[in-house]
Order: sequence, then C-alpha cells, then structure tokens
Amino acid sequence: MTTNETVTRSESQGPAPVKKPQRRGVFAGGQYIPYTLLLPAVVVLAGVLVYPIYKLIDLSFQNVNKFAYLAHPERAKYIGFDGYSKVLGDSEFWDVVLRSIYFTAELVILSMVLGMLFALLLNRVSAWVRVFFFTVMMFVWAIPALVNGQVFRWMFSSNSGIVDYVAYLLTGDETWKHYDWFADSTIGLYVVGAAVVIWGALPFLVLGLYAALTQVPKELMEAARLDGANSLQAFRHVTIPVIRPFLMISTALSFIWDFQVFAQIYALRNSSPESGYQTIGTYLYMHGVGASQYSNASVISIVMILMMLAVLVYYIRQMLKIGANER
Repeated sequence: MTTNETVTRSESQGPAPVKKPQRRGVFAGGQYIPYTLLLPAVVVLAGVLVYPIYKLIDLSFQNVNKFAYLAHPERAKYIGFDGYSKVLGDSEFWDVVLRSIYFTAELVILSMVLGMLFALLLNRVSAWVRVFFFTVMMFVWAIPALVNGQVFRWMFSSNSGIVDYVAYLLTGDETWKHYDWFADSTIGLYVVGAAVVIWGALPFLVLGLYAALTQVPKELMEAARLDGANSLQAFRHVTIPVIRPFLMISTALSFIWDFQVFAQIYALRNSSPESGYQTIGTYLYMHGVGASQYSNASVISIVMILMMLAVLVYYIRQMLKIGANER
C-alpha cells in the first residue's frame, strides 16, 4: 500500500467522527452536585427567613400595638407609609443612627487591630502558653453577653468599683475612688461600652486570625526577608494578601454583630439605657418592642436591615473579586 493510496482512502472516508461528551448525571459526579447539596439548606433558609421578613414588612404598613393586637385586633389597619414618616421624621432616630455608626466603626477597628496584635503574639510564644490563652479565651467567649455587661457595670461602678480602686492605687489621687464613668454618656458608651463589647468579641477574632496566620507559607516569609524586607514590609506584602479572605469575613461579621449590639449596653445601664447610651439595637427595643409599638419596631427593623445590607454589598463585591483573582 503506497502513501498516495493511504491519503486517498483517508480523504474518501472523511474525518473521524467526534464523540459527543458524555453528560454526567446530577447524582453521578456531575457539575450540579454542589447545587444539589446546597438546595436543602437554601429551602430551610427560605422557609425560616422569607415568611418572617414578609410579616415584618406587612406589619410596618399597619398601626399595630399591644392593645390593638391583643384586645381589639380588628382596630389594626393599614396606614401606608405613615409609620415610616413617623420614624424617619424623628430627629432622635437619626441621632441614634449616627451614634450607632460611630460606635460600630470604633468597635470594628479596635477589635480587628487588637485581635491581630494578640494573634501575632500567640504566633511567637511557646505551645503551653498558647494553650493557656486559648483556654482562657474560650472561657470568655462562653460567658453570655448579659453577664459580661453586668460584670463590667460592677467593675466600673463609682461605689467600690475595682477599676476606680486600681486607678487610685496607680495615681494616688483620691478623686479616683468614686469616679463615675457613666455620668458622661460619651465616656460611658465609647469607653466602658466599647470595652465590654470588644472583650466579648476578641476570642473569636484572635482564634480565627491565629488560624489564618498559620496558613501563611514560611517559604514566602523567608524569601521576603532574603529580599531585604523588614517585618512590617513582610507583614504588609506577604501576610495580609494571604489572610485577606478571612480579614474580609471577620470584618463583615464584626460589623453585623457590633451594629446591632444590644445585650451589653442593656445590662451595662441596668436595663434602662439613657438616650445618650442608645444605639439602634437598644432604641429598637425601648421604643418598639418595650413600648409595645410593634409597627414602629417593624419600621426600625427594616431600616436597620437595609443599612446593614448597604455595607454588606461592598463586602460581597470584594469577596467576589478575591475569588476571581484566585482562579
């Protein structure tokens, strides 16, 4: 058989048929398996969240209070956007929103910075010291927020508070013996209130950031030092890019927790927070649920949700960019 004959036969037979790729089933290693496994969780979340949110929105357009809901439910009627106009037109509400934004920014920044510093320190100590601190932090994390608020209220009390006594021992100033940390709401909220919230948030952040730091390849750090980078430069250009996904997640979670903080402030002010101590979480309870104004509470809740979603949109976009860059 000559070469020409082989070519002629090959041309006459045409190109070899291309086999169609065999489609894999959903339950046989196919590409839809992740979506199939996530479907039950999505259904449960939809059932748990969709109906309550629908009722929340529906309630915000009514004039329901405790009396109308229990004694005369027929008096509850739809009032349109009057409830929104009442809440959004209240200057006190916007003062609370602004205070909540400042307070949340302080909490997120301080908790993330302190969490990173403690995580870096734990990365440099011996194993038994690390185990001891992990045990202590887990114990702190297990204490309920209401208990933390009560303990800090006793610690900062102007009548035999431990903080005042320690300040007196360090300075020798008699005025510290009965210093009232809560007389000025600015100091009471942004110092004492911030301390109790950050105290409860640090265990999660420290443990998470420490775990993230252990994932930084030592080879990259050694290469950075060989190239002449100091510790700060290596941390900025090597460590931060590696742990950035967890930093984004922990920052977003800290914002969610801190923006709706309630239990610590409520306990810190003995269940009666003054106007200067009210963040949006305590304002929602005091002027909505506590006052039995359910429609007003629904309006405040919806505004609160929308404000958190506005910030989380930025977080989600950043996470999508990080995921796209890692592909």
